[in-house]
Amino acid sequence: MNWQEFFSAIFHPNPENLASTLIWNVRMPRFFLALIAGGVLAIAGQGMQILVRNPLADPYTMGTASGASLGINLAMTGWLPGFMMSFYWVPIWGFVGALGSSFLVLAFVSGRKNPDNGRFLLIGVAVSMLANSILSLLTFVAARQNEVRHLLFWTFGNLDKATWDTVLPIGGMSALGLAAFFAGRHTWPLLLLGDDKAESIGIRVFVMKRWLLILCAFLTACVVSMAGPIGFVGLVVPYWTRKLVHVTSSAFLPLTFLVGSAFLAACDLLSRIIFLPYGLPIGLVTSLVGVPFFLYLLRETSRKESF
Repeated sequence: MNWQEFFSAIFHPNPENLASTLIWNVRMPRFFLALIAGGVLAIAGQGMQILVRNPLADPYTMGTASGASLGINLAMTGWLPGFMMSFYWVPIWGFVGALGSSFLVLAFVSGRKNPDNGRFLLIGVAVSMLANSILSLLTFVAARQNEVRHLLFWTFGNLDKATWDTVLPIGGMSALGLAAFFAGRHTWPLLLLGDDKAESIGIRVFVMKRWLLILCAFLTACVVSMAGPIGFVGLVVPYWTRKLVHVTSSAFLPLTFLVGSAFLAACDLLSRIIFLPYGLPIGLVTSLVGVPFFLYLLRETSRKESF
């Protein structure tokens, strides 16, 4: 369509106009889902990096996204109860899986005040591999039941399921998690001081870490339940946000959300034009961007002793 048709469809919606239908019922929900998912994953990644004081942490490397995918797929294949009762059971089981995998990683890391990056990464990768192995088993079983296409959606990450009926509830749930996260915006950076220093100024470190972990798992589950596991957004965006704004600044978290939204929207645009006419899953595009950056960041952090 030309620009005149485009602006006419935007400002004068008409259900009988094909251009208007495409923009408002197909493109707009996908665009808003990209904005929500990108911003939420960036905030979750920022929270996880503060939690473990490690710039290599994000919902993907911590195994949180894989755990959420596993919880959702177990529910959808009938291994967990309640899936057919309500749409909201999808993010609930995703939250359970995300929280379980996150606690499993922290259980292995705990006991060391400053765990090295290599140990942390190995544990995160191991948990992700465990969750993905179980997902592969579910996919193998589903292949005999002609359900494999449905399960593969939660392997790559995709925005194709975006509709107003699904984007609005996920957006509302994400808003609740973000509101809780922003409510503690003055406390979370204090965890970067270390457990001993934070406790010396009156911070209940154990309680705060558990709440931060729960919020990050909840936010990740909200995105995964709608778009699948989209990796490396929570790794790339927080790093560059901290380069622009200090952690204690009032603009820190809002800027993280905005940069994450813009980053994922740009990746979605790239995913649609890079392999015409079919496009690519957005999770593959973010991985192509994130893996080289991950290797660069791993090299940089190996020269530093702390976050």
